Order: sequence, then C-alpha cells, then structure tokens
Amino acid sequence: MIGTATAEYMDRAAGSSIQGERARGVGVTEPLDSFLARLSSPTATTDAIVTGVAIKTHRGAEGDGPATTSDKHILVMGSKHASRFEIRRGVNQRASYIRQPGSLSLIPAGECPLIRAETEFSLVACAFDSGLVSALNSELEHPEGELRLQTNIEDPAARQLMTLLTAGVNDSTRTERLYAEYLTHALAVRMLSLGNRPKSPSGNTGTYGLPRHVLRRVIERMHIFDSDLSLHALASESGYSRVHFVRMFRAATGHSPHNYLLNLKLERVQELLKNPAMSLIDIALDCGFSSHSHMSRLFRKMVGVTPSAYRRSLRP
Repeated sequence: MIGTATAEYMDRAAGSSIQGERARGVGVTEPLDSFLARLSSPTATTDAIVTGVAIKTHRGAEGDGPATTSDKHILVMGSKHASRFEIRRGVNQRASYIRQPGSLSLIPAGECPLIRAETEFSLVACAFDSGLVSALNSELEHPEGELRLQTNIEDPAARQLMTLLTAGVNDSTRTERLYAEYLTHALAVRMLSLGNRPKSPSGNTGTYGLPRHVLRRVIERMHIFDSDLSLHALASESGYSRVHFVRMFRAATGHSPHNYLLNLKLERVQELLKNPAMSLIDIALDCGFSSHSHMSRLFRKMVGVTPSAYRRSLRP
C-alpha cells in the first residue's frame, strides 16, 4: 500500500502529465504505472520473450512516474533522447538527474520509488519474474545479496543485452528460443551484479570447460533439431546449472550454446542444399528453423549468400 505522501505526490504527477500532454495537443499516452503493471502481468504473453521475462518500449509524458509496487524486478533503459527526472528520498529531499539514452535504472520487486518525469521521455522496460531471478542467483558461484533501487546506472554490457533483446522483439521473425534465453539469463545475472555493491574478488576466477564426455553428450543432443534445445534442457543434459553450463560450454568450445547450435543448423542446411529434390521450406523445417525466411536471413548473414544462390553455386 502506498503512503499518504506517496499518493499525493503521484496524484500531482499524474495530473501534471495529462495537463502537459493536452497543452501540447498530443494524445495522452498510457501512464507509466499502468504500462509497468501490464508488462508485469502474468497474462502479458505478447510481450514475453521467454517464460518469466517480458520487454517493451514506452513513451511517457512530463509528470509521469510509477505509483504502485510490482512483484517483478523492473530494469529500465532510457532510449532515443535525454530526459530529466526528479527523485524524492524524503519529505524535503528532492534531487533532479538527467537520464541519457542507454542509462539504466533498477526497481526491485516490492519497491515504488518516488520518481517523476520533468520532461517527456522514452524508455525500454524489462520485467523479470522474481522467482526466475532467485533461481539464477542460487546457481551463481557467489550468490548476490538482495537487490536495491538503483538509478542512472552506466553499464555497457547490460545496455548491449537490452538493445539485442529489443531488436529481437521488434524483428519480424521469431527470435530463436535458445538465443532469447541466453540473452535474458545473461541480463538477469548482470542485473543481480548491478543491484549489489561489488564484492571482494575471489581467489579462484578461472572457468573450466565442460568435461569431454559431457560436451560430446550435449553436442549429440544439439544435432537432434526437433528435440527440446532450451537452455534449461541443455544444462540438465550436462548436469550443471544454467549459469555454469553457459560459462563452461563457452570455455570448451569458444562459442555460446546459441551460436554453436546455429552453426550446426547452418552446416546441415549446406548439406541438404546439395539435394535438388528438397525444397527450401522442407530444409528449413528439417533444420529446426521457424520458417523459410528465418533460415534464409540467418544463412545469408553467416554464409554471405542466400540459400538459393548457394544451391546454384553447387551446380556443375
């Protein structure tokens, strides 16, 4: 429940938001609080990247700000242009700050910061199920402590992950599940680090690769394109947690699980293109791609030519 001071502050903010939009002759956008609530809803399947994680862009007005708590962890990144916000930390303590594009803020589950926009703003918000984040945290070699409210974080790694996820959501083709899981889990782990103060470095910082027999078993499963190739399934196959599996797989192969799997699929595509009797649609389905266009786009990106051009180059 919001305290009286908080409610009065946000009522004033909401009123200012609507008045400001009307004064400029611009249609009133969805309030930030409503947007975050919708993004955090278990029914927000259209905005979900993978189970437990949703991401969406938002444009807000002057005076807007969160007014209620959420049971999700919210990571916010400024986009498009710089904007100014006021944050209230006490009855008479107010401070303004500028959020540059790419700057991040973290709102832990159960918190409602007294933040109000002093200008129009645009952002990308990513909502994480708290249970998912807790599970990933328990898999870390050195689990982080409780997340704390953070504003105006500059972190190139998290910014890049947010950008890649947003690009995947806006893409006309469905983002591969393993790739989406890899990005969202990497961002969640990064968020855990950002939400806590740095810890003393560990004396053992090396990462060992997967044992050969385990790696061989995982790769054999990766060759079965119609099987469950989610990050959870591959990690279970290895016997390690998701966090450790990704690190150990990269240490053993030099690639992320997603990139390795993609290379396997494209190698299979090249083999099947030698058979003129197989259509491109059949090849795409056989190799585990969501569509012919999805396969063609990735094939051209990785190989340099389209599948059709590659097939023509094989003719004597």
